[in-house]
Amino acid sequence: MSAVLAAAEFLFVTQGYNGTTTEQIGQLADLTKGSVYFYYGTKEGVLLELLNRVQANVMEPYLQILQDQGLSPVERMTKYLERAGRIALEHPGSMLLPIVVSIEMAGTESEAARRVKAGYNRIAREVRNVLELGQASGAFRSDLSSNDMARLLISTGDGIMLECLRQNLRIDVHRLVRTLKAVVLTGLQIASEAPRDIEADDGPSVIDVLRGNLQD
Repeated sequence: MSAVLAAAEFLFVTQGYNGTTTEQIGQLADLTKGSVYFYYGTKEGVLLELLNRVQANVMEPYLQILQDQGLSPVERMTKYLERAGRIALEHPGSMLLPIVVSIEMAGTESEAARRVKAGYNRIAREVRNVLELGQASGAFRSDLSSNDMARLLISTGDGIMLECLRQNLRIDVHRLVRTLKAVVLTGLQIASEAPRDIEADDGPSVIDVLRGNLQD
């Protein structure tokens, strides 16, 4: 089952959901097409199981941070950005798959499209709540719509992952997070300190991480 999911994730992200056949998933997983049907019933069944992993790898960690009332709004946003960088390094497929579904199933009433849209909306709502808390306390600027800023933050994350995939860029999570924090937090509030440069080795590319999953 793990091999099927790794193969499906790789194919869905690299050549699209609609462009992937159940037979291709089986071949890449070194299984028969019948085995894929046995475990998940249909190609959509495989996709829905992968979206369960998106829930665990992306949604739940984000929500835990954004809803943490023990942190200030600035601390929540900082940790949210830091977690985004970690997830991009550890689970790039879980960040890219919702984008694929959003594009290929836009305007449909499929279960996958419904789940992805609901997930994006929930994260946007929680980010907006944090921004509004910060606006009320004076920590964040109030001249811009909290809803607009929330959507910008989410689309920025998607855009970074798409650029990494498009150019097969290596993921330098430290540099990515440093840049995100400097640009985003400065935009939300007055910068408290200038970002400091750090020495860090390059991380793996998105394709390398997905291909590595196939060998596990």
